[in-house]
Amino acid sequence: MTKFVDLKAGIGVFSQPSEYTEPDQLLEIMDSLSIEKALVYQSLSREISPVKGNSLLLRKIKEFPRLIPSWAILPPESGDILDFEEYIYKGLEQGVRAFWVFPSIYRVPLSEFVRSGTFTLAEKCKVPVVVEPTARIWEADSGDWPSLRLLCEKHPELPIIFSEFRTRYHIRMVLQFLTEFPNFYFDVGCCWNYMVIEKLVEKTEGERLVLGTNMPLLDPAQSLGMILLSRTSKKEKEKIAFRNLSKLIEEVKIG
Repeated sequence: MTKFVDLKAGIGVFSQPSEYTEPDQLLEIMDSLSIEKALVYQSLSREISPVKGNSLLLRKIKEFPRLIPSWAILPPESGDILDFEEYIYKGLEQGVRAFWVFPSIYRVPLSEFVRSGTFTLAEKCKVPVVVEPTARIWEADSGDWPSLRLLCEKHPELPIIFSEFRTRYHIRMVLQFLTEFPNFYFDVGCCWNYMVIEKLVEKTEGERLVLGTNMPLLDPAQSLGMILLSRTSKKEKEKIAFRNLSKLIEEVKIG
């Protein structure tokens, strides 16, 4: 049976009804779906306060080693994080293995993140940065592609993962960026187009594709099923299901 490492799972109370709130409840679902590990963020850090949510996340999942902490961040100049560099290093020491940016939710343009040097330290430490442009859960094709281009060009050694609620027509832009930028990764869990896994694998041979279920905001069945039922080889399925993301996590440098 194919195992999975999930890019995108949340815990906590969200602004919309969800199936679960606590880490142990998430783990029960993971067990039923052969999800071995998951990068997890906290609802508070997504919707209200990154600093408070990140702190709560660490307390909530410290007894659950299969849940890997991922933090939401804002630009250093926002005032939310007093000593940005110290904060980032402290997170890495405590097991954080990815950073999330939510430009639309916090009304901070992605270009401002780039301009203010938010990702300089993440690039140095090879920490994946996940860009989630969706403000409301049902929005599709919300990527800010000029700013994503700026980010990819300015930080060529930074793994950049693009993930949103749904990528539909913008799959053309995803394919272009996968061709153009070696540091650009795509969360296939946010694209449900017909035969899309096969097209992405044709372009990348399965490299730089990862899976995010977006639990508890979405049912993970469709995202997992697309990989399992795709007309791709076992090796290509495994790259998407767990190998690519596991490699990114393992390559993070602490200090």
